[in-house]
Amino acid sequence: MATVERRTPSGGIRVQRRIGLTIPQRTMLQACERCGWRLAFVRTPLDHPTPVLFATARDFVVVREDGSIDRWPEIALRH
Repeated sequence: MATVERRTPSGGIRVQRRIGLTIPQRTMLQACERCGWRLAFVRTPLDHPTPVLFATARDFVVVREDGSIDRWPEIALRH
């Protein structure tokens, strides 16, 4: 009996994470990914989505709505 993969393909998840981001956020996200940062998750508060990128386990940034980088965001992360 063959097993059937039911999870969403990782490419689909990458696209879903970017839905709702502003054009400046998407542009900055692509630039950061070219430099080795990875998109960990997107916070979705009431006002707008906020992508959180990691370079290492402790080095992270958020991309604000205008595409700017915040190296010291006021967000709590669970480890």
